[in-house]
Amino acid sequence: MKLQTVVRCCCLWLLVLFCLAASAADAAKKAALKCGALHPVQYQVIEPWRGTWDVKAVNRQQPATEVTYAETYDWVLDRCYLRSETSRKWDGGQSMSMVWFDALTKNYRFVIFDASGGAVELPPPAWDETTQTMEWKSSRLAPFSYAAYVTSKDRDTIQWGSPWKKWDGTVIIDLDGISTHRK
Repeated sequence: MKLQTVVRCCCLWLLVLFCLAASAADAAKKAALKCGALHPVQYQVIEPWRGTWDVKAVNRQQPATEVTYAETYDWVLDRCYLRSETSRKWDGGQSMSMVWFDALTKNYRFVIFDASGGAVELPPPAWDETTQTMEWKSSRLAPFSYAAYVTSKDRDTIQWGSPWKKWDGTVIIDLDGISTHRK
């Protein structure tokens, strides 16, 4: 009789564990879909950035320099954030960024991290569906003047520009580039 009771208890515990595992798997599937599923239109705007891009840019600071590197974007953290990482750039550094649609602020967020220890969050951009352009402009209170854009020319070509200046007009960064989707 005791053996029968032990077997029943073991079967009951196995059933409970199976139900818990199935529930956890369902929760993980729901979590993986939540960000893009909750805001599908907003995530479709940044989805085309996913992949590896060959970047050719011109650094307009004197002396002007042509810059080439690769940048790869991929979804992370249950497809909630689009994370990028560059190869080594002309100056030996690398950068990384995170892009996402923030459901609380109803804005796209873009944070750039640099291997030298710098990090900056760009101001909320404006998205123009007609021209397929995302544009960022610094506020008057920012410590520098910033106006950047990213325009999707087609599925495989992105044109962009990124001028940064101190308020006295001194150029900090002045890049214009074309990113071509690697196939």
